[in-house]
This record gives sequence, C-alpha cells and structure tokens, in this order.
Amino acid sequence: MFSGVASLNLDSKGRLAIPAKHRELLSARCAGRLVITVEPSGCLLIYPEPDWLPVRDQLNQLTGAQMPIRRFIVGHAEDVELDSAGRVLISPRLRQIAGLDKEIALVGMGNKFELWDEAKWAAQNASVMAIDPAELAAQMQGISL
Repeated sequence: MFSGVASLNLDSKGRLAIPAKHRELLSARCAGRLVITVEPSGCLLIYPEPDWLPVRDQLNQLTGAQMPIRRFIVGHAEDVELDSAGRVLISPRLRQIAGLDKEIALVGMGNKFELWDEAKWAAQNASVMAIDPAELAAQMQGISL
C-alpha cells in the first residue's frame, strides 16, 4: 500500500501535510480517519483506522511483563482526521515523545507510515549502511530484492 520516503516540514501548529499520492488512498481506505501512536524505536506510527484496529486488539492481549509495551503503544494512540487540505495535527505530546521539530521524514511501510525526525531518520539509514556486507546478507537471507 504505502511506500517511499517523503521529506516534509511540520507547520507552526504541528500539522503534517500528507503527500497527495497518499491522500486519495487514505480517503478511500478510511475516509481520512487515522490513528497516530508511538513506536519504541523513537518514531510515530500512523495507521489508517481499519488497519490500526487489529493491531490494537493484538496489543490488548499483552499481559504481565509485556504490559508496559501495551501501555506505551495503546495508551498513546490518538484518533485524528485529515482536514480539507489533507493535513493531520500531530499533538504536542506525540511530537515531544518522538523528538519531532520541523523537518521530518514520512516513511511508507505497507499498511502504515512511520514518522521520523529527519536527523533520526538519517541516523537510522547510516546505521544500516554501516552494517558489514556479510552480516547484512545473512540478515536478508531468503529475501530477494
């Protein structure tokens, strides 16, 4: 569904303009209703609402030692809607948790997006590029690109 990386800017109110190539699909898939939550690696996840619901249900099965993960991800989930200009408001709380300022990267990850601070995204890419080629080949065994 969603793929590619878009380098974008949050506006002064913390709104994210969803790229035009994704807006039509989001309108058709979920009528512009999205869920934004945190991801333990330091980014935000943006799901079309129908794709979030089964993830939420799986997370709500976690108990015991896994309860902090459930609390972290489900507890921070916020329902948002695309406005008439194709923007979503990223709450100050979520922006703070993910360290988002102005320059961000919106990364299509199939059924969802990851939203990264641009500098953190660059660091993620650099860490992958720094992996020894033999180790990288082993990690990708069975995957043909």
